[in-house]
Amino acid sequence: MTDLPANPPASKTTSWPAPALPRGRIFPAQLALAAELLERITDEALPADRSLQRELAARRRMGRRDRERVRELVLFVLRQRRLIDWLLESDDPPMAARVGIAIALADRIDPVLAETAGLTPDRLEHVSSAMARSVDDLPAPVRFNLSTEAETRWQRLDPPEPEALAHALDGRAPVDLHLNPRHQDRPALQQELAGAGIDARPIPGLPQALRLERPARLTRLDAFLAGGFEIQDAGSQWVVRATGARPDERVLDLCAGAGGKTLGMLDETRGRLAVTACDLHAERLERLAARAARHGDRDLDLRALDASAPLPADMGRFDRVLIDAPCSGSGTWRRHPELRWARIDWPELARTQRALIENGARATRPRGLLVYATCSLWREENEDIVEAFLSDHPDWHPESPAIDDLPDDAIEQAMIRLRPDRHGCDGFFIACLRAPD
Repeated sequence: MTDLPANPPASKTTSWPAPALPRGRIFPAQLALAAELLERITDEALPADRSLQRELAARRRMGRRDRERVRELVLFVLRQRRLIDWLLESDDPPMAARVGIAIALADRIDPVLAETAGLTPDRLEHVSSAMARSVDDLPAPVRFNLSTEAETRWQRLDPPEPEALAHALDGRAPVDLHLNPRHQDRPALQQELAGAGIDARPIPGLPQALRLERPARLTRLDAFLAGGFEIQDAGSQWVVRATGARPDERVLDLCAGAGGKTLGMLDETRGRLAVTACDLHAERLERLAARAARHGDRDLDLRALDASAPLPADMGRFDRVLIDAPCSGSGTWRRHPELRWARIDWPELARTQRALIENGARATRPRGLLVYATCSLWREENEDIVEAFLSDHPDWHPESPAIDDLPDDAIEQAMIRLRPDRHGCDGFFIACLRAPD
């Protein structure tokens, strides 16, 4: 496969990436633990954030900085694996070698760590020589840290300003909150957070949103326990706004998961919705029920079912249907870097997405609104699914959402594309489709 266009900037100023390791010595045991956790996350397809939280919390004898070193090494390798493998000149090197290269990029390698990682002096010399080059001169798939599958899809996406998008996807995601206006207004929540030493600022265009200046412990705060807010990325909040649920409507959340968007719609309408929320996994709906009760919402219709199969006969004529479809999650790479390398059954995923949009359409009343959304960058999961549906159903039509504050550059042919570099949120695709009479 040919390399993607390099598209170098006019001035080459990009520095080589390096993990932000706390001060102090790195021990071989920390390198080995990082490699072990990487193997487990990759082989068992585990979410990196939860796995790290669980595994490191269980090691109580480790100091705070030691745990932070391991965490940073794991996340750095997940974010920069293609670049690291390029330096190792291998498509599948040992995880310990990958961790060793991460330490070398931070200029913290020593002979003992090199031996633990299996890195020879010749290999380290090669890395040192390679770093004499500009990162901007490297092949784009290496610079952008794309797997072979992602490389193909990135070529088709052909994003404007690819360097900015790739750089944003390599960064750390912010912590965003969606507040419950039934509990208190945004200034009051800001004041309460400030009293706990937590700085938060509004997010333009999202009147119920706040963004933290830095991560903080939130789930023990009185405002959270009282249902005053939920932790929710701004992109998900744009999906809620695009759905545009109004008081006293019937709304179907067909792939609700743990219910962040369900709660968002309830909060935005101050609880005045008849909501049916579905998910394949009953335990997710149990979490949704607990979260909703904290907000004061106890009359939800929760159904554990496979929404890609024919829906029950009584699930029809909804004013609005939201499909937050299962997807590759490529728009959330900065939050879930392990998804860069996930093994995906693409034909089966496409079949599920097509079935969901068909079932969602059948459940929508005449002149009702169907909202199809993913947290994916790839056209195969987004425009292709919607365009195929519209081709089969020419009496349906896309409709630009009635959101006054939505950035103009987020709308393409009546569909929304959100990017972390341009809009500060996870990458999202949103299509609003109007049913015929």
